[in-house]
Amino acid sequence: MSKNIVYDILKSKARVNIDYSADNMTDIMNFGFSYIEHMDHIVEYIVANNKIMKRVFGQVNDSVLKPHSQYIGELWTAKLLLSNKLNDNQVLFSNNIFSVVINLDLSE
Repeated sequence: MSKNIVYDILKSKARVNIDYSADNMTDIMNFGFSYIEHMDHIVEYIVANNKIMKRVFGQVNDSVLKPHSQYIGELWTAKLLLSNKLNDNQVLFSNNIFSVVINLDLSE
């Protein structure tokens, strides 16, 4: 990965898109982690825009605001990153090899 981790993740071709309907951000985070782990990978990065990331910090108890370098915080095994290139209904879960973009249908 280069110095700009978000850029590298977003330009990667090893990515799938999945539609997912959920009641809250905790369910979405659990789904994203489970999906990546089912593929025998560990989630290293979660990328979202500022609106979604605010919801992550507000609704997911294990999320920690811990700014360092390009990261704004942590959740379980993942570093949290911001990008305005993602829409208000998208969260990207990634590692060095594979990424999944979850298109959200929030029922809130």
